[in-house]
Amino acid sequence: MGKRKDTTGLPRRVKAGKVAPKKQKSMTIWEELYSDLAPNIAEALRTARVKPDQLTNMTDGDIMAINGISENGLEEIRSKYSPDLSTPVAESTAQSEEGLPAETPVQAEATTPAETKEGPRPANKRHDFRSGRAIKTSKSKVDPQKKYELKEAVKLLKSTNITKFVSTVTLHLNLVTKDTPTRVELTFPFVAGATKRVAIVTDELIKDIEKGKLEFDILVTSPAFMPKLAKYAKVLGPKGLMPSPKAGTVTNDPEKKAKEFAGGKTVVKAEAKFPLMHVTVGKINQKEEELIANIKALLDGVKLKNVTKATLASTMSPGIKLQLN
Repeated sequence: MGKRKDTTGLPRRVKAGKVAPKKQKSMTIWEELYSDLAPNIAEALRTARVKPDQLTNMTDGDIMAINGISENGLEEIRSKYSPDLSTPVAESTAQSEEGLPAETPVQAEATTPAETKEGPRPANKRHDFRSGRAIKTSKSKVDPQKKYELKEAVKLLKSTNITKFVSTVTLHLNLVTKDTPTRVELTFPFVAGATKRVAIVTDELIKDIEKGKLEFDILVTSPAFMPKLAKYAKVLGPKGLMPSPKAGTVTNDPEKKAKEFAGGKTVVKAEAKFPLMHVTVGKINQKEEELIANIKALLDGVKLKNVTKATLASTMSPGIKLQLN
């Protein structure tokens, strides 16, 4: 019999006759990131899937473009993750002064303008608009430390609008965490945003849903139709169209409820994880009296005792703090 071949000196995968499995890349555990920041700021960064090493290469405009990051949030982020200001041009100049060979013409051509600029470059040029003249002029009209009366705030809001389209007016509320209602049903005296299309469930409507025709924004039904709608929950649920008793869209009198929703009745709710509420109260081209009436209706529905801070803003405009009295 022949001698057994010695395989002690061979690699492990050769001895076994198999290829060793590749090492898997370490997965990012987002829940463990940004524990040194405020919970709402950390959640905004996790949702946007921004890693800590990316923050150092992002401009202030990039960070402010993330949904949920305000100026105060930017300051806190910069205190923990300062920008990485690299200066490759200065390094090459210093080398030539020390007597080292300078860059050849080929190397100079290979250097792109992005590499010679000081500091990080924004990922998207549209974010540069945040530091434009129009934005700065608009911000200069608002005192960030002052709390304005409602009439004065609405008048100031219209003067700070810089958009060429009809922007949306939103009221942002910070709620008291204890015993604060997370869902409030109210009726705005004037149209707040786009007109809602309300539909009542019938057998014909169910056939349209089966065909993929969803020509409604609010769906009202009676309890008798809920078993028929159950098979379409995967279609209606993700779009926020599935009727539910909690939303008031499942009722024994759907005709009456549909008239209420068509007349401006709506359900506003807070964020799932934080005591914050963002509610559209109208459009910038509406009369001041209409915006004021809608804002008062919202504050009365939520109750001032449940609100610690109220900020009024339109699309791309600075926030205006309101007096709560």
